[in-house]
Amino acid sequence: MKYSPYQIISFKEGEYLVLDVVNYNENTFLYLINNNEFEDDISLVKVLEDGSFGQINDEKEFDYVINKIFLDNEEDLSQFS
Repeated sequence: MKYSPYQIISFKEGEYLVLDVVNYNENTFLYLINNNEFEDDISLVKVLEDGSFGQINDEKEFDYVINKIFLDNEEDLSQFS
């Protein structure tokens, strides 16, 4: 499945909004926030080959994804400094 920002997906028995999609080493990573207005839950997940979601267990992958998310949103983040 192809993911895009602002798409709503089912995750952890709830609906989550995709804030960012990062592709790295033929893998897809999603930065998610719970779509329920009463819950403040965010997740950073790796899309597995079977379409399910898993943890990022590789430190190099994690560092790349975090840095890419910051770079993708640098303009928005600069408004808060």
